[in-house]
Amino acid sequence: MLEQVRPEIYLATPDEPFFRNVVQRDLAETKKVRLSLQEEMKDALLVQSVLGHAQAKHKAFWEARAQFPQATLSDIVLAAGLNLQQIEQQRQDVIDDVQEWIEVAKQGKVDRLVLSGRPLLGVEFLREHVVNPEYVFRGMILGLMDNFEWRQNAAKEYCHTTIDDRELIIGGGTSVIVDVDKLIEWRPFAVEELANSEVTPAVWKEMKELGIFTDSSNPRAETVYVRKKKGLGTSDDAAFITAGELYKHAGEVNARSAFLGLFVIDGVDTYDKLVKHPLEGGYDEQIARQLRRDLPGLVSKQELYALIYHAAKNNVGEVVSSSHKKLIQYQEMTRPALPTLLHHLRFMEERKTAPFKVGFERQPSLDFYASVERRMSHLREEVLPNLYK
Repeated sequence: MLEQVRPEIYLATPDEPFFRNVVQRDLAETKKVRLSLQEEMKDALLVQSVLGHAQAKHKAFWEARAQFPQATLSDIVLAAGLNLQQIEQQRQDVIDDVQEWIEVAKQGKVDRLVLSGRPLLGVEFLREHVVNPEYVFRGMILGLMDNFEWRQNAAKEYCHTTIDDRELIIGGGTSVIVDVDKLIEWRPFAVEELANSEVTPAVWKEMKELGIFTDSSNPRAETVYVRKKKGLGTSDDAAFITAGELYKHAGEVNARSAFLGLFVIDGVDTYDKLVKHPLEGGYDEQIARQLRRDLPGLVSKQELYALIYHAAKNNVGEVVSSSHKKLIQYQEMTRPALPTLLHHLRFMEERKTAPFKVGFERQPSLDFYASVERRMSHLREEVLPNLYK
């Protein structure tokens, strides 16, 4: 039976008929968009979009006037009638492919983001681009932009001041592995609360004492996001462009390689939310840290700080951030009709733009690119001359 907590807000259980019906309708609608993604990967990715809709009461959940803020990815997969173990394995395989590609690339045996005939992340357009692995690695290391401590150090490096001399605040947090049953027993809406409220040391201690934190050996393990500081974070879209801009001096292929390397590691950060072997802090951070250890000096602290600073949503102008699904979704009304990420690449390389909407917030692309250009001008004029003396 559907358990109602307050008007239009319910507790999700995967076998409850109403919840299952709305999940399946939402997934069917979500799958109608055209993605540059291998067909067999669509369910594994799009359940994450359905989760966002369930938690925020969007799309089919808005039509059903029902919100499930404590729903988890496992709940969505099961309610959709999918095989949970298969979905977990598919998403794990995506990450394992990226890790294997890195080892092959270190030997200089690849010049495209393809492994055994498969494009990384299942993203078809990655087949098209010749890359320099060294600069792909640089882009992947820049994936540390999502780390809370790196973000706060970047804000400190720039004196907590935006390009237009306002206060710079960069919010953030980390992924943790929890026993979802114990979490919900502790607080029914903990998933929502942890993601949106700053978690104090006292709350952290309480969760630890209650045995809420766990590891991948627990069959009820689930990855959840814990916010450490309120405030807007960074824009992935702006970060990709910044990564390319950082290395334009090294040539077009190298700039594009860094751009795509950061995109791939950002995709890992999407898929690692539900995998066979969940990892505290996420696989994106693990991969970036390992590359930084294996290839010391490839990316300096100042380069990473510069990327975080110029991609911060709270910096000059307004920029949004797209989900992985939005980045690989075709913008059908543009000419040419390209996925969002390739529009960003076109802007980075040629400063060519097309009118479309960016992110879930549907920011007009011309406004987005105008704000990014202000940031890139600052990067070129004020930062790069000191970075690459």
